[in-house]
Amino acid sequence: MTKSHPPRVVIVGAGAAGLNLATRLSKSLGRKNKADITLVDENLSHMWKPSLHEFAVGNKGNDDEISLLAHSHRHGYNFRLGRFAGIDREKRLVKLDTVSDPENRPLAPVRALPYDVLVLAIGSRSNDFGTDGAADHCMMLDTPTQAKRLQAEILNLFLRLETGALGDIDRIDISIVGGGATGVELAAEIREATQHFANHGIEKLQDPKVVHIRIVEASPRVLSALSEKVSQKVTRHLEELSIEVLAGARVERVESHSIHLEGGANLPSTLTIWAAGIKAPDVVGSLDKLECGSLGRLKVRSTLQTTKDERIYAIGDCAECAWAEKSSFLPPRAQVAAQQAEFMERQIREHVSGRKLNEFEYIDRGSLVAVSQEGAVAALMGKAIGTITFEGWLARRAYRYLHFRHECSVQGRLRALVQSALDSAMKRIRPRLKLH
Repeated sequence: MTKSHPPRVVIVGAGAAGLNLATRLSKSLGRKNKADITLVDENLSHMWKPSLHEFAVGNKGNDDEISLLAHSHRHGYNFRLGRFAGIDREKRLVKLDTVSDPENRPLAPVRALPYDVLVLAIGSRSNDFGTDGAADHCMMLDTPTQAKRLQAEILNLFLRLETGALGDIDRIDISIVGGGATGVELAAEIREATQHFANHGIEKLQDPKVVHIRIVEASPRVLSALSEKVSQKVTRHLEELSIEVLAGARVERVESHSIHLEGGANLPSTLTIWAAGIKAPDVVGSLDKLECGSLGRLKVRSTLQTTKDERIYAIGDCAECAWAEKSSFLPPRAQVAAQQAEFMERQIREHVSGRKLNEFEYIDRGSLVAVSQEGAVAALMGKAIGTITFEGWLARRAYRYLHFRHECSVQGRLRALVQSALDSAMKRIRPRLKLH
């Protein structure tokens, strides 16, 4: 007689939603031996995706990453290194491709993991909408690896300018395609990085005109998904930082050192970064007949189960979840991922117990956009207060509090408090940006 095993819950993706969920389930089910919890990711560390732009300029470093091996050991769940490659729904297997090191030596082989309940939290990727040359000549900002690569590229570009390795070029043009939150925040971080580098050895950057930063946005204004009032405030902040905003400008083609717009305009661009939209990872389209919707995302019911398989759930950016209040779908935001992760912990407890499942209800608490180290614009929402818009120091503190809440959910309140205190203390003695 074989001994029955507890239900095997596999979570694919260690982003904001996946790591949050694994942490919660390890407490409520894993440690009580009511379920076997496994988290899968192709990276060994976790970065909170809304702060990737800070990693990209060196404002955050290794100390701000969470080691998934150490985290899984501390919280009592399984971590498996692997690149998600597909699902065998009949055999209930998650297929994993090999993961290699920078020298192309395998770190993890091709293999498959069995599951009883599967949660897909694989996030999103940049959507270049098939724009000619975008994939070849633009840098993206979707993953920790891309953030580190962009950070090295920006620093190396500034060093080439300082040493004369760029030849006769005496001005750097950095173009960010996309005026959403990622594009706006990245532009502001790069501007502040140039000022910091200018004070730490790269003397040519002391002239702010040497680095020209522009945002190219197809919509009539930046942050088109938010209110016009928030957009106007952010635009004003960008102008104060000498960041050019080209709204109503649609990119037709990208070349190695230029951007061509519809209508014939040609913009010089030493470095082009694409942040103009998102879509589900390409692997989603090959998932054993699961139903996909807009942007390639997995269609889910109000229970967050996929429409074709009750054992498979999808949360975060990769899920297309109806938003009845707006007669549309939930936006790809960190607060959606956080709320779904919290909901899914309760949902999976109901699932493995055989009880009736709940329906997910999203509460929109507003938006926060950071445009400098001490500045931000916030639009907070609530049934009692309506919508309140504010900016400056208080908005920036609210923005940082979002990251702190994420740290509390995955690290625990005590560890998050200690880490926050250490970060504040270390800022007094270490450089704000990584210079290597």
